[in-house]
Amino acid sequence: MQMYLGEEGKKYYWRAVDVSNITDVETLEKKFDLTEEMSEYVLDSNERARVDYDGKNLFAVIHVPAFTQNDGHYETRSIKFFVNADSIFMFVTYDTNYIVPQIEKLIEVEEASSSMMLLFLCLFVISDSFLPILDKLNEERLHLNRRLRNNTNNQGIWDLSDLEVGLIYLGAATRQNVVAIRQMRITTAIKKCSNAEKEQLEDAYIEAKQASEMADMASSIVEQMSGMYNNLINIRLNETMRIMTVWSLLMTIPTIISGFFGMNVDLPFTTMKGGWILITLITAVLLWIMWKFIWKKLW
Repeated sequence: MQMYLGEEGKKYYWRAVDVSNITDVETLEKKFDLTEEMSEYVLDSNERARVDYDGKNLFAVIHVPAFTQNDGHYETRSIKFFVNADSIFMFVTYDTNYIVPQIEKLIEVEEASSSMMLLFLCLFVISDSFLPILDKLNEERLHLNRRLRNNTNNQGIWDLSDLEVGLIYLGAATRQNVVAIRQMRITTAIKKCSNAEKEQLEDAYIEAKQASEMADMASSIVEQMSGMYNNLINIRLNETMRIMTVWSLLMTIPTIISGFFGMNVDLPFTTMKGGWILITLITAVLLWIMWKFIWKKLW
């Protein structure tokens, strides 16, 4: 996607480039006139959110939610911007190019009079893209909490783990975005911006902070949920082990008594008619006495 924007006489060039199939630095250098360092940044999928300005060109890395989930949870990917007075390049992948139509839709109603203004609008759209996902994850959290209250099973715990991992990714990404935009606000490039451009950057910064705070709050709640259900599982495991211990102790009595019948030992009541009934009753009484004793000690 490429187009010319801005007022007559102050046109600038915007191009969104999908680099999903570009794997070598030389191709980027030749096609887009980037330095080797910039090209390496563009192809680095693990690049942290950051801003560099050399006095003429501004390079920014901003994180955005990935379009598809991975292993049942959300992850984030980076979008790179290369901006100067005449042009703005936006480097996306198959997992992040969904953001381009959203930006196109916004600039139909918002005036992007300069490349810096367009950059700040892009930052606003990217920050705003976290909010629907965070709202969705909050709804999933409420639904999952109801499920686990009714039935704390393995699948529910796995779903809770996926939710927690996704929020960790989103929380880390939004915090890095806030740091990057804050860093951008103090560069000399921003000092040259108009008041309208500075206001738009401030809007993007506020939106990024809101996304970060929402992600942190959701992550904190899910972390507490996870701890609570882990404690509940441990309590249930302890109860199970306690019951198994009591059962093992109780079973020792009939085992000991019945074991004598396999030995050449004279036992009381063995010659008595119906003696096995009396032995069974004595065993039951002993079991009951031990049960009452253990119950008082353990419960």
